[in-house]
Amino acid sequence: MFSPEILLTLNIHQQLFTDPRRIALLKAIERTGSLSQAAKEIGVSYKTAWDAINEINKLAPEPFLITAIGGKNGGGTKLSAYAIRFIQLYELLTHLQQKAFNILSDDKIPLDDILKATASLSLQTSARNQLYGAVKQIQTSGIAGFITVQLSDNKTELKAYITQPSIERLKLGTDKTVLLLIKAPLIELNDANENCLSVTIEKITTDGKWSEIACSLPSGIVLYASKLANEIKQSRLIIGKQVKLSINPQHIIVTTLV
Repeated sequence: MFSPEILLTLNIHQQLFTDPRRIALLKAIERTGSLSQAAKEIGVSYKTAWDAINEINKLAPEPFLITAIGGKNGGGTKLSAYAIRFIQLYELLTHLQQKAFNILSDDKIPLDDILKATASLSLQTSARNQLYGAVKQIQTSGIAGFITVQLSDNKTELKAYITQPSIERLKLGTDKTVLLLIKAPLIELNDANENCLSVTIEKITTDGKWSEIACSLPSGIVLYASKLANEIKQSRLIIGKQVKLSINPQHIIVTTLV
């Protein structure tokens, strides 16, 4: 299995700021409350540890260490709140870095679009339908309105209801990449709503009470609808049948990277 070890190193002004060894030192300081003990724990000399912390403090916008000298309870060293938050960020970046490498072998995940790649790395949602596209039109009255999104097949368009504050918060504009989230029960197997699409039923899965229907657009994009099993039986839906489905614009959630 191809699984290289990925080590995150951060430089500031071409000088080493942090790397896995320095992060280990900071964590040891937080655990032991002592620079000398922390140095012993990770297997470096006191001078090496001191020099590393001194370099970090010179480069950081805020001090990483808080040192108490003597006093009733004795001296000690601990990390500042800024340092603790930095370590959390470092570990998050390390985790994302490893996950990013893991998607290399999955040809289905595009690497030429930051939203698509990021969503594949970390976005987990209960919405069964996750559709990528680009904003083609924005129509609002100043309070609320609609955006038209052309999906990744460059053919299908969906209209989504959105408020003006959301447009501003998401910094939406023409051609901006967005991810549309639609829960399966909200997709209707009729042509009652504005977003009406012709699809072919590819698969029907049921547990006796609920059924999930996988439907494909002519371009190959698959949409999932969830209905009561009785509804499916009454509608006489079978694999291969061509039907109409529709999506209320108010049932579409718009997400993007700001």
